Amino acid sequence: MRKLSVAFCIFAMSLLPAEAGFQSWTAEKEEDPFSKGKRVTVDFMNSVRSGVLLICDSAEKGFMLRAIPGFAFESVLRSIDPEIEVAIDGERLFGQEGETGAVGDNLAIAQVMLSPENAKAFIMAFTKAKKQVAIKDGISDRPYLLSARGSTKAAQALEGCLSQQKTE
Repeated sequence: MRKLSVAFCIFAMSLLPAEAGFQSWTAEKEEDPFSKGKRVTVDFMNSVRSGVLLICDSAEKGFMLRAIPGFAFESVLRSIDPEIEVAIDGERLFGQEGETGAVGDNLAIAQVMLSPENAKAFIMAFTKAKKQVAIKDGISDRPYLLSARGSTKAAQALEGCLSQQKTE
Protein backbone atom coordinates (compact mmCIF):
# COMPACT_ATOMS: atom_id res chain seq x y z
CA MET A 1 0.00 0.00 0.00
CA ARG A 2 2.84 2.39 0.83
CA LYS A 3 4.41 1.85 -2.62
CA LEU A 4 1.07 2.64 -4.24
CA SER A 5 0.78 5.88 -2.22
CA VAL A 6 4.31 6.95 -3.15
CA ALA A 7 3.66 6.17 -6.82
CA PHE A 8 0.44 8.18 -6.76
CA CYS A 9 2.18 11.18 -5.13
CA ILE A 10 4.95 11.13 -7.73
CA PHE A 11 2.39 10.92 -10.52
CA ALA A 12 0.34 13.80 -9.07
CA MET A 13 3.44 15.98 -8.67
CA SER A 14 4.43 15.33 -12.28
CA LEU A 15 1.14 16.88 -13.39
CA LEU A 16 1.65 20.16 -11.50
CA PRO A 17 3.90 21.89 -14.07
CA ALA A 18 1.27 21.26 -16.74
CA GLU A 19 -1.14 23.40 -14.73
CA ALA A 20 1.33 26.27 -14.26
CA GLY A 21 0.07 29.46 -15.88
CA PHE A 22 -3.54 28.34 -16.09
CA GLN A 23 -6.33 30.22 -14.30
CA SER A 24 -4.10 33.14 -13.27
CA TRP A 25 -2.48 36.15 -14.92
CA THR A 26 1.19 35.71 -15.82
CA ALA A 27 3.66 38.08 -17.47
CA GLU A 28 6.73 37.49 -19.60
CA LYS A 29 9.26 40.16 -20.65
CA GLU A 30 11.65 39.91 -23.59
CA GLU A 31 13.62 42.02 -26.08
CA ASP A 32 12.02 42.25 -29.55
CA PRO A 33 14.80 42.33 -32.18
CA PHE A 34 12.40 43.49 -34.90
CA SER A 35 10.86 46.51 -33.19
CA LYS A 36 13.95 47.11 -31.03
CA GLY A 37 11.55 47.50 -28.12
CA LYS A 38 10.84 45.58 -24.98
CA ARG A 39 7.87 43.24 -25.28
CA VAL A 40 5.60 42.25 -22.41
CA THR A 41 3.12 39.41 -22.90
CA VAL A 42 0.48 38.93 -20.22
CA ASP A 43 -1.85 35.96 -20.43
CA PHE A 44 -4.66 34.16 -18.70
CA MET A 45 -5.12 30.71 -20.20
CA ASN A 46 -8.34 28.77 -19.61
CA SER A 47 -7.02 25.78 -21.59
CA VAL A 48 -4.37 25.06 -24.19
CA ARG A 49 -6.83 26.40 -26.82
CA SER A 50 -8.46 29.39 -25.10
CA GLY A 51 -7.60 32.44 -23.06
CA VAL A 52 -6.73 36.14 -23.18
CA LEU A 53 -3.42 37.72 -24.19
CA LEU A 54 -2.25 41.29 -23.61
CA ILE A 55 0.74 42.21 -25.77
CA CYS A 56 2.66 45.44 -25.17
CA ASP A 57 5.70 46.60 -27.15
CA SER A 58 7.58 49.64 -25.88
CA ALA A 59 8.20 50.68 -29.52
CA GLU A 60 4.42 51.03 -30.16
CA LYS A 61 1.56 52.95 -28.55
CA GLY A 62 -0.95 51.20 -26.29
CA PHE A 63 -1.21 47.43 -26.25
CA MET A 64 -3.04 44.59 -27.98
CA LEU A 65 -5.84 42.74 -26.21
CA ARG A 66 -6.42 39.37 -27.87
CA ALA A 67 -9.23 36.98 -26.90
CA ILE A 68 -9.01 33.37 -28.06
CA PRO A 69 -12.34 31.60 -27.45
CA GLY A 70 -11.08 28.14 -28.45
CA PHE A 71 -13.22 27.45 -31.50
CA ALA A 72 -12.11 27.22 -35.15
CA PHE A 73 -12.02 30.33 -37.32
CA GLU A 74 -14.77 30.34 -39.94
CA SER A 75 -14.76 32.67 -42.96
CA VAL A 76 -18.04 34.28 -41.80
CA LEU A 77 -16.07 35.85 -38.89
CA ARG A 78 -14.14 38.03 -41.39
CA SER A 79 -17.21 40.24 -41.80
CA ILE A 80 -17.52 40.93 -38.06
CA ASP A 81 -15.96 44.01 -36.45
CA PRO A 82 -16.45 42.99 -32.82
CA GLU A 83 -17.03 45.43 -29.99
CA ILE A 84 -14.56 44.28 -27.35
CA GLU A 85 -15.63 45.32 -23.86
CA VAL A 86 -13.78 45.20 -20.54
CA ALA A 87 -15.13 45.24 -16.99
CA ILE A 88 -13.09 44.82 -13.82
CA ASP A 89 -14.66 43.95 -10.47
CA GLY A 90 -18.12 44.62 -11.89
CA GLU A 91 -17.39 48.06 -13.37
CA ARG A 92 -17.46 48.43 -17.16
CA LEU A 93 -14.37 50.35 -18.22
CA PHE A 94 -14.77 50.73 -21.99
CA GLY A 95 -15.66 49.17 -25.29
CA GLN A 96 -13.56 49.50 -28.42
CA GLU A 97 -14.05 48.14 -31.93
CA GLY A 98 -11.66 45.36 -32.85
CA GLU A 99 -11.07 42.83 -35.58
CA THR A 100 -11.23 39.07 -36.05
CA GLY A 101 -8.63 36.64 -37.30
CA ALA A 102 -6.98 33.31 -36.62
CA VAL A 103 -3.93 32.11 -34.70
CA GLY A 104 -2.20 28.79 -34.20
CA ASP A 105 -4.13 25.82 -35.50
CA ASN A 106 -6.83 28.04 -37.11
CA LEU A 107 -8.23 29.20 -33.76
CA ALA A 108 -10.55 32.21 -33.97
CA ILE A 109 -9.48 35.43 -32.25
CA ALA A 110 -10.99 38.81 -31.56
CA GLN A 111 -8.40 41.50 -30.96
CA VAL A 112 -8.07 45.22 -30.48
CA MET A 113 -5.13 47.59 -30.20
CA LEU A 114 -6.18 49.58 -27.14
CA SER A 115 -5.81 53.30 -27.44
CA PRO A 116 -3.30 54.79 -24.99
CA GLU A 117 -6.22 56.18 -22.94
CA ASN A 118 -7.99 52.80 -22.73
CA ALA A 119 -4.68 51.05 -22.04
CA LYS A 120 -4.06 53.37 -19.07
CA ALA A 121 -7.63 52.92 -17.77
CA PHE A 122 -7.23 49.15 -18.06
CA ILE A 123 -3.94 49.14 -16.15
CA MET A 124 -5.27 51.37 -13.35
CA ALA A 125 -8.23 49.04 -12.78
CA PHE A 126 -6.22 45.85 -13.44
CA THR A 127 -3.69 46.83 -10.75
CA LYS A 128 -6.47 47.13 -8.15
CA ALA A 129 -8.54 44.14 -9.32
CA LYS A 130 -9.69 42.04 -6.37
CA LYS A 131 -12.09 39.52 -7.83
CA GLN A 132 -12.76 39.43 -11.56
CA VAL A 133 -11.63 40.61 -14.99
CA ALA A 134 -14.46 40.26 -17.53
CA ILE A 135 -14.00 40.58 -21.29
CA LYS A 136 -16.64 40.37 -24.03
CA ASP A 137 -14.96 39.54 -27.32
CA GLY A 138 -17.93 40.21 -29.61
CA ILE A 139 -17.77 36.78 -31.29
CA SER A 140 -18.49 34.36 -28.44
CA ASP A 141 -21.83 33.57 -26.85
CA ARG A 142 -20.60 34.55 -23.37
CA PRO A 143 -17.94 36.78 -21.81
CA TYR A 144 -14.67 35.64 -20.31
CA LEU A 145 -15.12 35.80 -16.54
CA LEU A 146 -11.55 35.54 -15.29
CA SER A 147 -10.06 35.53 -11.82
CA ALA A 148 -8.03 38.57 -10.79
CA ARG A 149 -5.30 36.28 -9.39
CA GLY A 150 -1.91 37.61 -10.52
CA SER A 151 -3.34 40.82 -12.01
CA THR A 152 -1.35 43.23 -9.81
CA LYS A 153 2.02 41.81 -10.83
CA ALA A 154 0.95 41.50 -14.48
CA ALA A 155 -0.30 45.11 -14.45
CA GLN A 156 3.08 46.28 -13.17
CA ALA A 157 4.78 44.61 -16.15
CA LEU A 158 2.33 46.30 -18.56
CA GLU A 159 2.77 49.66 -16.80
CA GLY A 160 6.54 49.37 -17.21
CA CYS A 161 6.11 48.76 -20.94
CA LEU A 162 3.64 51.65 -21.38
CA SER A 163 5.89 54.05 -19.47
CA GLN A 164 8.67 53.35 -22.02
CA GLN A 165 6.44 54.18 -24.99
CA LYS A 166 7.07 57.51 -26.66
CA THR A 167 4.31 60.10 -26.36
CA GLU A 168 3.96 62.52 -29.25
